[in-house]
Amino acid sequence: MLVCDCNDVHFDAIKEAVMKHGDNIDAIMDETDAGTTCECCLEEECDKVELPLPLAIKRAMEELA
Repeated sequence: MLVCDCNDVHFDAIKEAVMKHGDNIDAIMDETDAGTTCECCLEEECDKVELPLPLAIKRAMEELA
């Protein structure tokens, strides 16, 4: 699932970052570059991606619980 269109970041990369950093969005952004260009994917209403970053982090946290 595409999480960040500008930097081609997919859910698997977000899930790996969540395993290291929990729900620390700044650390996840630093590691994956998600949300660092146009920032659309930081908004839950973003229509450029399949799963915006905040929802991807939430989903990864749920899957890893």
